[in-house]
Amino acid sequence: MMTQKVIDVLEQAKDIIDDEFGYIEADGRVIYSSNPLSQNRINTVAIDMIKTDTDLEIFEGRTYKVYRSQTDTYVLYINNTEPHAEKLLDMLNLVVMKAKEPASAYDKKLFIKNLLYDNILPGEIYTKARELHIATGATRVVFAIYIPNAKEIKDVNIGEILTSIFPKSTKDFIIQLDNNILVFIKELKPGSNDEDAYKVARIILDTLNSELLLKAYIGIGSVVDDIKELSMSYKEAEAALKIGYIFEKDKYIVSYHKLGLGRLIYQMPTKLCEMFLEEVFKDVKLSDFDPELIQTVEMFFECNLNVSETARQLYIHRNTLVYRLDKIERMIGLDLRRFEDAIIFKMAMLVNQYLEYTKGNITF
Repeated sequence: MMTQKVIDVLEQAKDIIDDEFGYIEADGRVIYSSNPLSQNRINTVAIDMIKTDTDLEIFEGRTYKVYRSQTDTYVLYINNTEPHAEKLLDMLNLVVMKAKEPASAYDKKLFIKNLLYDNILPGEIYTKARELHIATGATRVVFAIYIPNAKEIKDVNIGEILTSIFPKSTKDFIIQLDNNILVFIKELKPGSNDEDAYKVARIILDTLNSELLLKAYIGIGSVVDDIKELSMSYKEAEAALKIGYIFEKDKYIVSYHKLGLGRLIYQMPTKLCEMFLEEVFKDVKLSDFDPELIQTVEMFFECNLNVSETARQLYIHRNTLVYRLDKIERMIGLDLRRFEDAIIFKMAMLVNQYLEYTKGNITF
């Protein structure tokens, strides 16, 4: 059967072979010819050769040869009657057979990897996907999975673990980016949403935790319905993984659509971030705050600025908490009991985390 891949390789052969050549189906139709005028015609010589089991024929300045397999029969011809004409046809046939070989798992993974990295022209995506028998309109989502201590694990293939979690899924892709990060592309049921994607991530995380005692972080991209959008979902998953790791390290699953302030800060220039911190802290640095004070602030935010609840959670007297909040106000002029001041301080903490990451103090 003629495919676009076969046509592509024959087109490339035109640059090497000067003589006209072509590919004829078993019904006599000239499916491909290096001379466009010969294309789509019926060739009676080829029909007669197939009917009479003739393998080689020279007729009117052309050499024809029949090629048969268990699944296919076709004829190649060339406008040449020299002794080497048959060898040229055999060489062409080698190229045709190679192009007709079923796509391997490696070919599919390479295509998906190039797709994620935008290394395929948009106009070629559908064509190549069809050649590799990859559905173009399926519902999919991309997960970026980071395992900090993956290097310490021996004789364990994380890709195989993921495959075992979803044994009936034959249309998923697992691509190892480096020793610690892999990309998992999961095909979902039509109509699936972000909540369904989160449930899949939860299954992956629970399995890695329970069976291998592995700590993992998972970033989730958008659920998409077109293969062209996989690249976008991958970039979102990668961003969610990185941003979540910087700003919310206590969360092991982060969706791109729930990044909040972290996504905003991540897109800010570092110079602007430094200026913001200078305005907030003036002559003081966040590193000047002792751990107890930072813990107090974090719990105060978790308790929605509720003084009584924060004191209860920290097991301290209410007056002790008030004293600590007053101390912060004396240091930088912000009263965290006021919503506006609390927002500024929260932003400052996040900005500081981002700058620590850009300096290499928070490693990913």
